[in-house]
Amino acid sequence: MHPSTGVPRREGGQIVRAGAMLFVGLLASRLLGVGRDVVISAQFGTSGDLDLYIAAFRIPDLIFTLISGGALGSALVPVFARAWNGGADGDPPDPDYLDHLARAVLTAVTLIASAGALTAMVFAPYLVEIVGAGFSPDARLRLVGLVRLMLVQPIFLGAGEVLTRYLNVRGHFAVTAFAPAVYTLAIMVGAAVLGPILGTTGLALGVVAGAIGFLVIQLVASLRLGISRSPHLADGRLVRADLWEILTLMVPRLVGQGAVQLSFVATTRLATYLPSGRVASLNYAWALMMLPLGAFAMTLANAAFPTFAAQAARGDRDALAVTGRQATATILCVMVPAMAVVGVFGALGIEVLFARRAFTTDSVSLTASALAAYAVGLPAHGVLEVQMRLSFALRDTRTPVAIGVVAMVVNVLLATVLVEPLGHVGIALALSVAATIEAVLLGVVLHRRLPGLHTHALGDTTVRVLVATIMATGVALMIQDQLLAYGLPVVLRTVIVIGFFGVTYVAGAAILRVRELGVIFDTQIRPRLARARMSG
Repeated sequence: MHPSTGVPRREGGQIVRAGAMLFVGLLASRLLGVGRDVVISAQFGTSGDLDLYIAAFRIPDLIFTLISGGALGSALVPVFARAWNGGADGDPPDPDYLDHLARAVLTAVTLIASAGALTAMVFAPYLVEIVGAGFSPDARLRLVGLVRLMLVQPIFLGAGEVLTRYLNVRGHFAVTAFAPAVYTLAIMVGAAVLGPILGTTGLALGVVAGAIGFLVIQLVASLRLGISRSPHLADGRLVRADLWEILTLMVPRLVGQGAVQLSFVATTRLATYLPSGRVASLNYAWALMMLPLGAFAMTLANAAFPTFAAQAARGDRDALAVTGRQATATILCVMVPAMAVVGVFGALGIEVLFARRAFTTDSVSLTASALAAYAVGLPAHGVLEVQMRLSFALRDTRTPVAIGVVAMVVNVLLATVLVEPLGHVGIALALSVAATIEAVLLGVVLHRRLPGLHTHALGDTTVRVLVATIMATGVALMIQDQLLAYGLPVVLRTVIVIGFFGVTYVAGAAILRVRELGVIFDTQIRPRLARARMSG
């Protein structure tokens, strides 16, 4: 054991290796996601056809979320882990029972997802009237075909989600880390190869092929581990009890995720009443906004979650408040400047990534304006990542879900009000405002439970970060104005402007003594530099 932690050296090594594998898989998936959007933008731009595809995608995505999305995954892990470990401490692993349980869950999810997909296929014309009400009658007819084609996606993704958790509990992470990349790669191929021939139908076929690949690659690995073997029959009562526990664990997160997906359906419906290209531009902008959020805020919050859980389990709320405050401040140190970069200079990045072929100057403008509105909510989205995990560590799933549902209702109502004067920008801005309200409400609840969470020190750090961000934005804007006069290529202009922003922000934050910069350097940059030197 490690003397300082009491964690067996073998288990610690497994965690490190698993974390490294998952990080590489996540990085590959993120990069392929950007590549997918680049390929789609070149082929379809912000056309009305792409609007139809995105609107059609909302329905299978909703079904996947309600039946077998992230809520299922979070519920499966503890139950599968207990089955694998045999229950009591010291009992040997029980792969036979885990195999039976995994097959039972796989069968249930496949049957339920198939029933949901078939039902949606039958009622697709009515569902289309909900999500695509603003499209023309001919467009809605095409939308029905796209929806029916992509409705097989949640069946394969749902089954694949079960196998992902089964493989992870068995200690196999390589296949599950790269399976999402297979899904994304298939969509890229569909856009690049089938798109010019079949239009968005080719893109939809890529989605179906990717979902099948996501399942097959994990099914092969699971069969090798013996998930198909049946050496003895499992206790039916025990299996039913575990299935019931999985369902019970799913419900709170399912409500929250369902509310988010329903809000996306509602706001997509609003966007279909706008001129062509608005649905597509919102989708591009959302994907770009998620890059800094996923790369840093979600990663840091996930890394902090085990510490939160351990401190909460010990009943050490003072330590939990301090750790939560430090994580919040660190995320704000990145999300606030990211808000400025994405909101003020996002057009440069959009032009570099997407401005080719079908993605016109108008497409750049539409996407940049939506991205600026989404960027307003970046700090709130980042803080929410910490707040949600603090709540889960305190064994409270209902409060964040309830507040999340309220926030999504506010989002839809506000989007309905703002879409008239601001168009698609109003839809994006409504989500940013709703996320900010959600962060404030959840922050108030957490402050009552953890009085040391929000202190003057956190407020002081936030002010210093804002000042450094404003300074960096001003310098970068001046540099951008100077570079425009020289007519430099957009790629070079982007590198120079963002580079000056970064240098100025870091220098300003250092002068203002933002201590969290040291935390970021020690936890994110220094280890990577050390690994680079060792590999070199």
